[in-house]
Amino acid sequence: MSKSKELGLFLKKKRATLSPDQFGFESNKRRRVEGLKREEVADLAGVSIDWYVRIEQGQDVNPSIDVLNSLSRVLQLNNEEKRYLFNLSDKKVPVEVTNTITISDTLQKFLDNQNPNIAYVTDSKFTIIGWNKVALKVYGNYKEMNEKERNSIWRAFNDNYIKELLDNWEGHSKLRVEQLRANYSYYENDNKINEIINELNTKNSLFNKWWNNGSIMGIPEGQKLLHHPIVGNLYLSYISFKSTEIEGLNITIQMPVDDNTKNKLQQLIQD
Repeated sequence: MSKSKELGLFLKKKRATLSPDQFGFESNKRRRVEGLKREEVADLAGVSIDWYVRIEQGQDVNPSIDVLNSLSRVLQLNNEEKRYLFNLSDKKVPVEVTNTITISDTLQKFLDNQNPNIAYVTDSKFTIIGWNKVALKVYGNYKEMNEKERNSIWRAFNDNYIKELLDNWEGHSKLRVEQLRANYSYYENDNKINEIINELNTKNSLFNKWWNNGSIMGIPEGQKLLHHPIVGNLYLSYISFKSTEIEGLNITIQMPVDDNTKNKLQQLIQD
């Protein structure tokens, strides 16, 4: 199969996976196609219907990078699918220069669906960038914190709430420092995190000791005990996994190990 034919088939299959309701189009029995219609995709992408029909038919239309970006957005392609789309068009995905990571609607829905399990997302610098409701109730209101305050390593050494919340503050903080070292390649040229590292190295002897001891650790699973000021002890198991979409992104889920803890977490999100 030629790349043009494969491109047309790929676009056809992707639009069939999208719900018309997502885009404000009526979904009823008279609709004869699964997902979006060709004219709906064309309209949303800002291209002519004739052009879009030609590309789905496998004709050699040579779409521009701007059009491919637009189709990627409308069809909600992930990074791998976007690279595939560009490859079929004999083009390279442009490098996007940005320091801001956006939590997608799909990822946010995943986090919200974890309630009453605690769920949050950290970037490669261990800054919290996404969360669900119970995470706010347990760890504090990230919505009101600035980027520095949401950094797990800075907060571990500067926030008394976290120091009192964690049953094993020293073990937690040592692990976080060693994990930060393990991620150094992601942020070595990032001024913000290097400012935090320099500040902690200067002001905190424990951070300085752990940062310079050369240990590198990563523990994706385990258990922890928290002492919450309202509901008391929370016994949790946790698992972390990396996103394949964004380099360095880490998703953590913390789950109650007993019914008593589960009831306490449910109580927090109902208040």
